[in-house]
Amino acid sequence: MRKLIKKIIERVHYKNVSLTRNLSTRGEISVGQLKAARSLLDWSQADLAAKSGYSLPAINNIERGVYKAHSATINDIIQTFEQNGIQFISSGVRLENSDFQIKFYEGEDALHYLLTKVGAAFEAEGDLLISGIDETILKEKAGDDLKKCLSIIKQKHVQVRVLCHRADKGEVIFPNIKQKIVPDDVPLIPTFIYQGRVALVFLGNPIYVCILYNPSLFKTSVDSFEHLWKTTR
Repeated sequence: MRKLIKKIIERVHYKNVSLTRNLSTRGEISVGQLKAARSLLDWSQADLAAKSGYSLPAINNIERGVYKAHSATINDIIQTFEQNGIQFISSGVRLENSDFQIKFYEGEDALHYLLTKVGAAFEAEGDLLISGIDETILKEKAGDDLKKCLSIIKQKHVQVRVLCHRADKGEVIFPNIKQKIVPDDVPLIPTFIYQGRVALVFLGNPIYVCILYNPSLFKTSVDSFEHLWKTTR
């Protein structure tokens, strides 16, 4: 009984503390942000269900977009994340007092958003590292957007290097750009490393793009790329 009373008091306290923010931003937080928040905390759907007081099927249906949850339900889930150090920011999430941020995009425009952001991220010269690429697939999914992005950053004297799998048809969509062919056992997870960011692309249906901001992760990703670049013939 004491545990139940404590849980009720905590829930009421959180609702009162978060009321102003809920009224102003609850409609702006996307399902993608909820997924990213759960990923950032390394929670399973079952973990979120247990901590928020909702059933596992309910959490699963919300994340899959099976139905639009009631605003009170979303508010409870948001408050559960906030209670565990998550901050919801514009189109993303981050841990409170942390330099780790995630932005998440889903759908047919996800690659367009990513490549637009890559082009805009460079003020002047820099490095863009791309790995895990199958040229044929990338050309099919984002050929025009990618060419536009590369054209923009070329004008800013950005150095581009690509680690890719050999295209089945011998197609090359990275003309005049340094590239190396990696062995088939290197995972095909398209990754864009640029300006302190690491963007992972999942070319399924739908397409998912996850952009991570973290200095340590960025450095590790750059080091891994450089190792492959030096060891690949």
